[in-house]
Amino acid sequence: MRRIGYFLALALALVARVSLAGCGCEFCPVDQGSQWHEAKFTFDLTQQYIDQDQPRVGTEDAAVGAISSEHDEVRTINRATTASLGFRPAEAWALSAALPYVSRTHEHIHNDPGGPEPQHWSYSGFGDLEILATHYIVPQGGSTRYFVRLGGKAPTGKTHVQEVDGDQPEPASRPGTGSWDLLAGLGAEWRVGAPGGERALPVRLSLTGRLNGTGTDDYRVGSEFQAHLGTEYAVAGPVAALLQTNLRVRGKDDVGTTDEEAGHTGGTSWYLSPGVRVAVAPQTSIYGLYQLPLYQRVNGIQLTAKANLYVGISRGIL
Repeated sequence: MRRIGYFLALALALVARVSLAGCGCEFCPVDQGSQWHEAKFTFDLTQQYIDQDQPRVGTEDAAVGAISSEHDEVRTINRATTASLGFRPAEAWALSAALPYVSRTHEHIHNDPGGPEPQHWSYSGFGDLEILATHYIVPQGGSTRYFVRLGGKAPTGKTHVQEVDGDQPEPASRPGTGSWDLLAGLGAEWRVGAPGGERALPVRLSLTGRLNGTGTDDYRVGSEFQAHLGTEYAVAGPVAALLQTNLRVRGKDDVGTTDEEAGHTGGTSWYLSPGVRVAVAPQTSIYGLYQLPLYQRVNGIQLTAKANLYVGISRGIL
């Protein structure tokens, strides 16, 4: 119990440091912990779909243009296909790399002196490469496994897209941000008694902070904190039910040399993410999560989605 107390204190300290930390390219905030912890290599291919079509002011739905701005956001559809590769060089260590391919449509109304001007972009390209190192800690005689991780994001993604009427979408909406970012986190995995006492439920808690650097046009996406708590319950045969709750806190962006408005970036979202996993072969499964917002608070006016969809296939090797 004392170790758990120390762990929770460290977790709260991390929250306090990064919860002030904006709003950039939209991705599903889910825990991507691999199911195949003991495999030498792991491969995941995931698809995310987020349709941001509802303007929001604070915690309430609003109409397009409810707050006067340089441009009024109308709709953004995000599709991201991400390939992740994991390598376990030793029992206590794991390395991973993830590269997304982003396809996005973005629509807003530019309010210039000549009158409202609708603008629409449709573009795609590779996003930024993320690399993480994870160290697992198992206290002697204990059943709980702790982990700490450290990594970063490199500016490998596409930072310029085709112009419409001489304009590009804001830097945070492009496939790559053009910045070097630092990622750090910690968490724990343990098992608790399942209903009926026959099986133990795996429970995983993870906390992650992201400190973003300055990228395209001196734009810096606000730093971010995420917390995830999830479990998995074997229903029958190869089918398991998944359940996560996910918290994301984003700070305001530094808009650099652009004409964007920092007051319309950043906020807090809390989700419930039920799903299912099906084992289709040894160490191979397909899975999906349907992410529902329980609470959303944005700064200024921003687009939000009614739900997010996250599906994938996972494979452990050796």
